[in-house]
Amino acid sequence: MTSISSFSQQEFERKKLNDKYSWNNSTQDERNEYYFGIKPVKSSKSEYHFRYKKSNQIIDLQSENGINFKGQIINLIQENKEVKTDYGKDSRAFNYIFERKEIPSSEASKAGQLILNQKSYSIPTDSLINNWSFSWMDCGAIKFDYKVKTNFYQKTYTCARNQKDSLEFVIEIKKLTDSLSQILELKKSYDDFNSRLPKGKYYTIGGWIIMYIMTEKQSEGWRNGKPIRDYKKSIKDTIDNYLELKLNELIPNSTELNCYDDYSLTFSKKGKLKSMKVNMGFLERMFDNDYKKCRRILKKAFRKIKIDFIDPKYEFYRNLRFGQKEIYIYDPTVY
Repeated sequence: MTSISSFSQQEFERKKLNDKYSWNNSTQDERNEYYFGIKPVKSSKSEYHFRYKKSNQIIDLQSENGINFKGQIINLIQENKEVKTDYGKDSRAFNYIFERKEIPSSEASKAGQLILNQKSYSIPTDSLINNWSFSWMDCGAIKFDYKVKTNFYQKTYTCARNQKDSLEFVIEIKKLTDSLSQILELKKSYDDFNSRLPKGKYYTIGGWIIMYIMTEKQSEGWRNGKPIRDYKKSIKDTIDNYLELKLNELIPNSTELNCYDDYSLTFSKKGKLKSMKVNMGFLERMFDNDYKKCRRILKKAFRKIKIDFIDPKYEFYRNLRFGQKEIYIYDPTVY
């Protein structure tokens, strides 16, 4: 049903995603054990066992005497594959790719002693800290499990980096994570892992950040395309402001229309609209009268819009959205 295999040269392990062990059907301990083969800290036989969980790394530190620690870093990411949907194609995670790296004893001992000396396990979890903000979107959480002799502590800090320093314990939490990152060179470790991932693929970090790693040929093309991107960026605001101004002049009643979809626009190198697409299935486009009406209104407006006051030189793209007050234009280009 599931399997673990290795990339022989890169020493990566991979494990297929299983709905039974998704975030909403299992605990963090169950997922850690199923995907990465690490037992819960609470059941550890070590006198001292600390686990630090980030979106892309798991750090384990263990000791029998609180002085000499051993440890490992698990660098991880989800590999995506292209799937067909009712709306076309999408990229979805199907597999974990990860590696285990032993931490040198000197660094592991330094990090373990830091946690003990600062008694980090005594810092309350986020829900017990007054005025802790949970309103941030898509910024993830860090988690700590501490076993100190016979005592077990489990702490979670949601969006810790975005909390105000004036809140109690926030500075201590930030200092702890910064110190661990520095002692264990966590960024360097992950960057090295990231640099060896198979190229030409999409990946998901932390369940919501999607990243694409270009092939060498694509990277070369990206470098060669810099002059074109620089030129497009230099005229970006001029085009955006003009399109928004003209569209809102030509469609002054846009807020009264039931136009809820986002439109992907492609313009020719002469500044004329070439295509207009929306993320809808074929049958929806056929039978959704609001969509048909909005499309007709937009096409009529674009027939009166001419970008002839500037030379685009190259084909370019924009996204259009009907907002609560007016029509907005967004540039999806990565410069």
